[in-house]
Parts: sequence; C-alpha cells; structure tokens
Amino acid sequence: MFTVADIREIAVQIEKNGESAYRQAARAVTDSAVSTVFSWMADEEKSHGQWFATLGSDEPLTKEQLEIEKMGRKLLQEMVADQTFSLEKEMLLKTSKFDEALSQAQLFEQDTIMFYQFLLGLLEDDKAREQLTIIIDEEKWHIEQLAEMRETGPESCKNPALS
Repeated sequence: MFTVADIREIAVQIEKNGESAYRQAARAVTDSAVSTVFSWMADEEKSHGQWFATLGSDEPLTKEQLEIEKMGRKLLQEMVADQTFSLEKEMLLKTSKFDEALSQAQLFEQDTIMFYQFLLGLLEDDKAREQLTIIIDEEKWHIEQLAEMRETGPESCKNPALS
C-alpha cells in the first residue's frame, strides 16, 4: 500500500528531475525554438512539482500504515532518485533539431504517464487516485501540445501561448 505522501514525494522528485534536465538543455542548445520548447517543458514540470507538493490526505494513518508508508517511501525514493526515464540529459544537450527535441519530450511524457499509471494501481486512497489522474491527464495534454508544435513547426515557438 502506498499513501498520498508516498506518491507526493516521488512525483515531486520526478518532476524536479525533468525540470532540471530541461533547464540544462534549454541553456545548452543553440536553436532558439528548441530552447523555447525545453524552457516551456521545464516550466510545466516545475508547475507539476509544485502541485504535487500540495497534495495531502485527510485520512489519519494507523501505526501500521505509518510503518508501511515509511518503507514504501524509501523504496520509491531509491527507485526515482535521479530518474528521468527516457529523458537523457546527454541526449538533450546534443539535440539540435526541433523534431528531435519534440520527440524526446514526448517520450519523457509517455514514460511519466506509464509510471504514474503504475502508481495509480498501487493507491487505495480515492482522493489520491483522483488527484494523480488529473496529473496523468495534464501529461497527456503535454503530448498533444508537443504534437501540435510539430505540425506547426519551429515558428510556433517564437512566442508560445501554450499554458
């Protein structure tokens, strides 16, 4: 059993990892459209991290549940300590083409969705499941936005109104 606190801690870490990778890449790439995409994605990851940090649960935990929570949190934290799934910092730093940047961002979003769906199956708290579903929907929206950018091309990133 995982609690809202477990999911919150792990999700915040995943979002911070993604934000860090995107920010580093945004500073390193020379193509302004690619940099804009990475900066936008970093801002989105930061926003998600902040949202996850506010998650809480009204349900008091029993002593046994607190112990399970402690073990579960430690296990999950070790799993995602600096995990960025398919988002490899080195590949991002070498990305020079707009389509490559979008592809990498979409893969990261898809991996994040799969991980969150895995966590969803471990949650027993209905409120936590509902909140995690909202974030999964947000990640799906990112994939749609990235696909739209691909269709409209780099010109759409000069001043993106993506929020």
